[in-house]
Formats: sequence, structure tokens, C-alpha cells
Amino acid sequence: MLRKFVIRTGLAALTWMCAHLAHAAPLFVNFDNFTYSGSVTRYATLEDARNDISPTGGPYTIPTATNGANSTRTDARDGQIYVGSEAPSYAADHTQVSTAWYFTTGGSNGVGNPNNTNLGFFQYRLNSSPTVSGGWQPGHAQFLLTVAGGDGDDGDVARLWPAPGGGAAALSGGKFVEFQLDVTAQFASPAVLNSTTLWYEADAMPSNVTGTLRGIFHNDQTSDTSYNGYYRFDFSVAGPGSWAADVGATWGANNVPRSFWAAPAAVAPPVTVALVPGPGKLALLA
Repeated sequence: MLRKFVIRTGLAALTWMCAHLAHAAPLFVNFDNFTYSGSVTRYATLEDARNDISPTGGPYTIPTATNGANSTRTDARDGQIYVGSEAPSYAADHTQVSTAWYFTTGGSNGVGNPNNTNLGFFQYRLNSSPTVSGGWQPGHAQFLLTVAGGDGDDGDVARLWPAPGGGAAALSGGKFVEFQLDVTAQFASPAVLNSTTLWYEADAMPSNVTGTLRGIFHNDQTSDTSYNGYYRFDFSVAGPGSWAADVGATWGANNVPRSFWAAPAAVAPPVTVALVPGPGKLALLA
């Protein structure tokens, strides 16, 4: 696997001009203790959405949501990142980035969770790796992750808040035309080498997480076509921390908010050596 990573990194350097081609860096991330906040703007056409002109509504900012006595963090939603990319020792290829709706303080998954609402919700899933890049940086205390690629509708589950309304989940269906997640996670201690997989692992909460989540969603559901259109979203990612962690919520068999990051050894950036002018060039400069 380390050999694959070195080869792939070398090819990336040689083929940077072909960045439009799919690329899947070997890594595995399972993290659901963060929040996202930001806005959604609606457009009539894809061209308008891409050029950010002539909006038909918005921007609409994600508001604080409540469920009984429970409230989300201010103007934010809990999020989830699960990416398995060429990581057979950890998981099959799979990508899911979404609202963390499933935590609960009692009962079935999602019961009482204020994030479990159509208001501010999104869900992106691929049973494969889209364009994935990143991994450990030199020192193995910083992890970069980028996920980019459209659709995200495997299993007919792609969703985005049809701002400004809420309503039923069916109103938020469609496909992601564009999707890009960029995250930087910083750890207090360096990742540890797993002697079996030969990957570096951090089975701990990061000390700081920042990032962005941007794209365009095409709402084409047929339950209520008045919500159809193109929705441009611009979210900020922040962590660690979430409503679920704040209240001690769990899901399934008492699963708490998770943080696990793994990738091969960091590849040091190439050393750039400045050329010293020869005698002829010095004479010209003189």
C-alpha cells in the first residue's frame, strides 16, 4: 500500500495538468464530532448558480433548530464524515458526508435530536470513492482531506435543505451537481504507526478542525415541484464539538461521537534548490 501511495503521488506531480481526472488517495476517516454552518441560495438555472447571479431566493442562513427541550448549537448542525478510499484494511470504498441526525438521548436513532430536521439538512453518499485527496502531513499531526465530485445520490439518498422551507424529507431530494469538502484536522499528538497495516492512525479527537463545504444541488424531486431549482450552498466546518457531544447522545449500541483518521506515511514535499548563476550570467548582470 505504501508503494501504491508513492507511485500515485509521483504520477500526480507529473499529471497536474489533468486535474479533472478522478483521483483517490488512500485514506480512511470516520468523524462525527463537528458542526457546519452557513447559507443556501436558490437559482433558476445551473448557469446562474455557477456564476452566482440572479438568485431567486436567499441567501438563507441555517438557523438554530429545536426538538422538544433540545437545541442545536447556535445557527449550526452536527455533521458526519465517513470516507473509505483504497483502504481495504479498514473499510470498502464508500463516501458519506451528511448531517449527523442519528444521535439520540433515548429511544431509536434520531429521536429527540434537533439536527434531525429538513431545515439545514444535507446528505451526500457514494458507494465508491469520488475524487479524494489528502492524508497525513509531515510530522503526522495534521491531516488534510478533500472530497470532490458530483451526484452523491447512491441509494437515492442525496438531499439538501430546500431553503427557506422545512417540511418533509421528500422535498429535499435531488442530486449534487458540484460538491467539495475541504477539511484540516490538527492533533495534539502525532499519529501512531500500525505495524499490521503500516498506516499511521489517530484514534483520538483532533485539537482543532476547520474547513469548508461548498457546491450546487439540483432539486428535482416530484413531491412538490415548486421547490425545484438549483441551490448553491456555502458552509463552514468547525470542530471538535457538537450537540451530540454536549449532551452525551449516542446511537445504535451506545456509540458515542467518533474520531478515527488513518493514511500511509506522509510524503515529504520535494526540496527546491535555487540555481546559482554561472559566470556568464554574472557578467551579463554586471
